[in-house]
Amino acid sequence: MMNDSHRQLLVIAPTCPPGVCGVSDHAFRTALALGKYYLDIKIGVQYFPADEIEVPLELSADNWETALNGSISSTYPTDVLLNYTPKSYSRFALPFKLLSALKKFKKASPANRLFVYFHETWDGGKNLKPHHKLLDAFTKYTVKVLSKQADGITVVTNEQKQKLESVLVNPKVHLSMVGANILPFDKEYGLKSARNPGEWIIFGLAHTRLWTLQQHLPLIKQLYQKGGISKLYAIGPKDNAYAEQELNLSNAEIGEGVLVQMGVLKPAEVSAMMLSAEAALVGQTADSLRKSGTFAALSAHAVPVVCEAPLTLDEPPGYALFRPQELMENYSLVGTAEGEKRRQLLHQWFWLTRSWEAIALDMYSWIKE
Repeated sequence: MMNDSHRQLLVIAPTCPPGVCGVSDHAFRTALALGKYYLDIKIGVQYFPADEIEVPLELSADNWETALNGSISSTYPTDVLLNYTPKSYSRFALPFKLLSALKKFKKASPANRLFVYFHETWDGGKNLKPHHKLLDAFTKYTVKVLSKQADGITVVTNEQKQKLESVLVNPKVHLSMVGANILPFDKEYGLKSARNPGEWIIFGLAHTRLWTLQQHLPLIKQLYQKGGISKLYAIGPKDNAYAEQELNLSNAEIGEGVLVQMGVLKPAEVSAMMLSAEAALVGQTADSLRKSGTFAALSAHAVPVVCEAPLTLDEPPGYALFRPQELMENYSLVGTAEGEKRRQLLHQWFWLTRSWEAIALDMYSWIKE
């Protein structure tokens, strides 16, 4: 594939490393992987992380306004890839300064192009509180303005794609792929590592973990009683009301000490736990699995994933998942030849379609259309 050696790329995101933000981390890693296709790549951010530890970045990061002005005055044409979530660039989901600056950028040169990656869109729910309804209306307005300005738009779920196509004139919405923020040191480790029988994990923010625990409670209780689960490790923040509810629910319904809250761990520590876990519980819908960095990370580590999703699902492959009902009927399934076949398939799916190289190629192919 020919590269754009005469073009620059500016990736705009909420923040940059060492800041913790799923969207920004995805943007930064995608930018790194896109490096071979462009003359130069820069990151423009809304805010810099408060962490005082200076981390040497593989890409230079600047305030998005400064970076965008630099692109406007450059002699080389620029592609801007804006990573958008409703409140990343404005508390009220109306980023007037950004919209104006992007309009100026497009006018500066007919060779300048704008691509927008909508990681989130508007809610559209009828039962929103008045202030949420107002924010939702502002979000919808901003999405429509950005879509009109853009040379290309992309989303991460079919639901988002359908939502955009319902309000845009002649829409052409690309469906992007989400990678994993946590990867094993070597891609083969997940298939070679020793799994600890009975040790399962739930990974994510506290409210997501609580929801997952509630959803899978019948299965967990049954497996604990049969000896299929001995410890359930909760990885992620544990200093809020949701985490407290999570622990109380487990102690009351499963047993004292079964759920162990690990708190926020370093990526290498999370990776180590994923390499030793017998299985992981996921509480997302089939559509939202596409945009889940957590699910992608589990797949990268070849962890057997327990999730309620249809067998017919092709992205990710539904056959590679374990359904609660089948484990209630045969709790040792994950350790069988059939279980091994499924996790190999999930692992293969990730490394063929969700590695940062694969994501960058998909992104660049979309930009080149």
